[in-house]
Amino acid sequence: MKKSEVNVTVEVGKMLGDVGVHHVFESENINSAIDGSLKNNPSKTGGSGGGIPDVKFQFEHDGTTWFGIIENKSRKLAKLDRNKLIANYTDGAPNYAAINSYALNGAYYYARNAYRDTDYKNYFVIACAGAEDNSGIKVSVYIITPDTGGEAIKYKDFTNFSFLDKANRDATMKEVEEALLTPEMRTMLREKAEQDIDDALKSLNQQMRDDFKIDAQWRINIVVAMILAGIGDKQHNIPSLKVDELKGSEENDATDADLILRKIKNLLKSRALPEAKQEEIVAEIKRTIKYNREFNIKGDSGETVLRSVYRMITQSVLPFAENKMLDFAGAVYNQVTAWMPLPDDEANDVVLTPRYVIDLMVALARVDKDSYVWDLALGSGGFLMSAMHAMLKNAKETINNPDDLKAAEKHIKEKQLLGVERRGYVQMLAILNMFLVGDGSSNILNKDSLSEFDGCYAYPNNTEKFPANVFLLNPPYSAPGNGMVFAKKALGMMKTGWAAVIIQDSAGSGKAATINQEILKQNTLFTSVKMPVDIFIGKSSVQTSIYVFQVGQPHSAKHKVRFIDFRNDGYKRANRKKANKANNLRDIGNAADRYAELVDLVLYGNSYLNIFKQDEEYVEACIDPASGADWNFEQHKKIDTRPTEADFRKTVGDYLAWEVSQLIKNGYTPEEAGNELKK
Repeated sequence: MKKSEVNVTVEVGKMLGDVGVHHVFESENINSAIDGSLKNNPSKTGGSGGGIPDVKFQFEHDGTTWFGIIENKSRKLAKLDRNKLIANYTDGAPNYAAINSYALNGAYYYARNAYRDTDYKNYFVIACAGAEDNSGIKVSVYIITPDTGGEAIKYKDFTNFSFLDKANRDATMKEVEEALLTPEMRTMLREKAEQDIDDALKSLNQQMRDDFKIDAQWRINIVVAMILAGIGDKQHNIPSLKVDELKGSEENDATDADLILRKIKNLLKSRALPEAKQEEIVAEIKRTIKYNREFNIKGDSGETVLRSVYRMITQSVLPFAENKMLDFAGAVYNQVTAWMPLPDDEANDVVLTPRYVIDLMVALARVDKDSYVWDLALGSGGFLMSAMHAMLKNAKETINNPDDLKAAEKHIKEKQLLGVERRGYVQMLAILNMFLVGDGSSNILNKDSLSEFDGCYAYPNNTEKFPANVFLLNPPYSAPGNGMVFAKKALGMMKTGWAAVIIQDSAGSGKAATINQEILKQNTLFTSVKMPVDIFIGKSSVQTSIYVFQVGQPHSAKHKVRFIDFRNDGYKRANRKKANKANNLRDIGNAADRYAELVDLVLYGNSYLNIFKQDEEYVEACIDPASGADWNFEQHKKIDTRPTEADFRKTVGDYLAWEVSQLIKNGYTPEEAGNELKK
């Protein structure tokens, strides 16, 4: 007879006792934090009542606490996806049928919740089932660590628990550390995390739109509010808001909206943002979740709309916040802007810059710890996030005194970054992104940069000029000059430094000629880089170039501009919608080295030519400062008109073929025609 679940559980308990591992059964307590997570999350079926794993265990190894969650079945061990990972989610939502039916899926559900809810980040996820021949049990072991980002990765299959015996534990843990994450596995996990959070946010948007009838603009602010309330701040002892704290009270200052706002206020205060900035963020969120009364009224489910949405976000979105392999902030922004229309963007020309292109432009603009960086068409805040990382990295590399380094990091975040975004709800997403990556959100302004921005800080003194020496931009292409008007405005307020602008390159071949002429009166076009036509695939297919400027130096007609053809950047891209959910960026031609050489060529010139070909992909040539319409690579590519040996052979061959055809027309056989030519 096959072993029952009870028999498997009894046998598991005996084996754990034999190897000296502390363990408990079902509803017995193991640890207050782990027990709290099990109690406060839905059961394996998705209902109330919490989680009751068959077995839980705990041990210490080299100062790290490890927990084990074990689920037992008589036969059903695991349901896996095509990548051999545990299939617990369908389109971003928990697949409770699989979680409840399969041992491994249930154990992973409990462990992943605990990973998200507690400070404990190392777990053995184990499924036990009766062996097919009924000779014993099968023990399937997966591992969760901070390096896996909460994903459970297969370790090994066993028939007992000797791998946890104290005599074997050192070898086991070393094997886990060394063999768990291969480069291929890391790539696969990153791609899976990207797809999973996309699916989760798409599902969330559909429910907010269809089930709760929430307008697009409110959906943005609700997502921002829920993420801020849910991330907490462990450094300052501010726990994340728990779903069960939202009870749907109608008492003044105790509604679900009030509790969410209170958590956000405490979080903002812990980060020491200027009070005026804190008030601005809270006021924008309050306008959405407090004054829309229908969000705070209990529905047929017995919970408010806010609680329902927050529950969905905590279950399907927030688990990704601590995933080291995932750009959580960027993923949230990219997906939210993709599934939400922008009501005041009739031109639909808001094109998000890919992260690897942003990092490239930060390097081309020579960003370091002393840079003051601004972006007057902020969008996601991607340029400022990348610049902040580069500035902090340079500070760590060049400042040895810990106190001086701490002061420099504080100054970078508070005083050396500024962004302007005219759409208030998009500005909220930029603030969220900056907040999540370390917070340089103080001076993110909600203004029209062309008509309202005067070049000053927002906080703490809005009359102090921002001393910008780096300008980064991807403008809306519907603005005058394909968006070059933004560059003219920013460069006109700068005295020295560098600028990198990615723009539809018809701006450099005539569309923005008048604006370009004005720009060159005070700035030098240093480099023009022609980019791949498909870098914005899925959103736009316009041909773009990156223009790099040296600020404050009028362009001399004798200056040789570095023109670079970067259309072959080593990557192959696919529209994610048409790529069977695969990653849309694949290295097919030494992309990393090509990007590194491009930076060297822009910064230091043709002495660094190695991969790129002189004259074919790299040209140095002068432009006419009075033109403004000769900024693109193809206008300066050198064409060699000298005939080569191959040209000569082709010409002779073509002529001989013609002679043969004429002889055949006159009645010669092919053989006779050949003999005639030999004469």
